[in-house]
Amino acid sequence: MPPIANATWNEQKPIPTQRGKKIMKRVVQLVTLLLLALGGCAGIDYAKSNYGGLPQQQFTTSGGQSFQIIDSPARGKLMIGPGSGGSATEGFVKGLGMGVANSLVATPPVVYRDAAEQFLRSTGRQCTAQDVTAIMEPRYEVRYQCSGGRMNQDRLLGPA
Repeated sequence: MPPIANATWNEQKPIPTQRGKKIMKRVVQLVTLLLLALGGCAGIDYAKSNYGGLPQQQFTTSGGQSFQIIDSPARGKLMIGPGSGGSATEGFVKGLGMGVANSLVATPPVVYRDAAEQFLRSTGRQCTAQDVTAIMEPRYEVRYQCSGGRMNQDRLLGPA
């Protein structure tokens, strides 16, 4: 079979140098850090705008774990994170970014879901967690739905 005109079968690609590999690795690391930082800022902004004016509460589960919770009954959501006995923060919304570096072992979201349901039962509400969303590790938002119509807080205010 005759060779095809203008075709080379043994083309060689340039081999990247060690320096080129190091530069590319450094660029990838910087882009990754930048994306993580921007994502963290969005989480802080979300937490401040949705939970900033609400009171925070310490809650200890039946298993003895401590959590900080900010409940927003009107939205059917709460924000939960490690309590003061945990490995994270002193402040919750003010110092939301603290504790990320201090958390050596990530707690699975199911632990936060279960703690949120225990907290809601402790307030006299019969609620079920619908989903758990990471706002910024180790802070989660739990969306919940309560049964039985009006919530406890509404009953304290009297008839509508």
